[in-house]
Amino acid sequence: MNDQIDNILTTRFLNPFKTILLAGFMMVMTMANAQSSSTDFERVSIGDTKQILCGLSLAPDQSYLAISSIQSFPFYKYDYENRQVIEEFNVGNWYAGSKVEHSKNGKYILLQQLFYLDWALNKDREVDFEIIDAATGQRVKRFTEYHAVTITPDEKFAVTLTADEIAFWELPSGNKSRSFKVANATNGLAISPDGKSIVVSHHTDEDIIKKDPKYKKNKKAKKAAIKYKQQISVFDYETFERKTTIAELYDIVYRLEYSDNGGVLFVLQIPHMKAQNSTTNRQTYISTVDMFAVEPLRIGFTSQAPYEPDFKVSYDNKLFGVVSKGTKFLEIHIYDLTTGKMIARFEQSYRLFEKTEAGMTMADSRISFVFLPDNKTVVMTMGPHLIYWHLDI
Repeated sequence: MNDQIDNILTTRFLNPFKTILLAGFMMVMTMANAQSSSTDFERVSIGDTKQILCGLSLAPDQSYLAISSIQSFPFYKYDYENRQVIEEFNVGNWYAGSKVEHSKNGKYILLQQLFYLDWALNKDREVDFEIIDAATGQRVKRFTEYHAVTITPDEKFAVTLTADEIAFWELPSGNKSRSFKVANATNGLAISPDGKSIVVSHHTDEDIIKKDPKYKKNKKAKKAAIKYKQQISVFDYETFERKTTIAELYDIVYRLEYSDNGGVLFVLQIPHMKAQNSTTNRQTYISTVDMFAVEPLRIGFTSQAPYEPDFKVSYDNKLFGVVSKGTKFLEIHIYDLTTGKMIARFEQSYRLFEKTEAGMTMADSRISFVFLPDNKTVVMTMGPHLIYWHLDI
């Protein structure tokens, strides 16, 4: 087991996963061991903005935060150390705002349209995406009603998923270069950091399910797997040939994301409503896959956020954070990856009289957050402000 773990990640996530994997399967849900650290925080205004902030991404060179907001155009480049706006761009223009993500070297910023209810129950996601030049704020390419968009590690292409087609678009020209088909593709798309593999989620392959020994005599389970579950396959970046399919069934996959060195794939999945154990709270699961061995790892995280939750790993690889929801309010949960225990929790209380110019209260916002490079501070969106949460762990 030690040799297997040591081969998974040599630069990021190595030590955190070692202890947890040796301890066996853990779905880290234990609230009793959580330490609430919400008391040590600062609320910071972003210039004179009155709009609700909804998206955060730290530039790869750690020089600024990219911040998006709801209703209209405002997008900010923000000096998080001196706490001042560097530049403001007019991009996006989506009523509920956008998710924000930098390309690997920070040349481009990818915006993903958000909705207040950002997914259709049990259906594939179709939203708009926009790629902007990080230096100028100019739009490079817009994609309307796509399942997923990502930017290749060399920043030469945008790769898109719509219907069954995976397409490559040259950057910055925006010209379509090449494409291939993945039968019954769903919402998940990611490019490995070394640029050699493409992972795509898709509905289950009935031939694979029928050959699985555990389904041969259990027709009910086989029918449910075909109807409600999904799979993830790995394709060669150059030839588009299918390398393998991960030996695991997933719920509806909405996000695939590699760790920095490509050793771990995070899989954000939400069960079909008819396949959920609870009828009251929607559960989101974040599973992990060892992409060196192409085998599922025995570690996962959960969230009860009412939308696709943001999740991040700290720069020293010791902490994992994910947005969730408590009894009343949205929260950020912080886990110690060496023990698998929740060690901190920030609850966002509803501020009744804090409203935007349009009269919307900050409770309409969704939390996005980042770990700062000091590994001791979490910056999160909260209404028209940022919260600097100083972890005492």
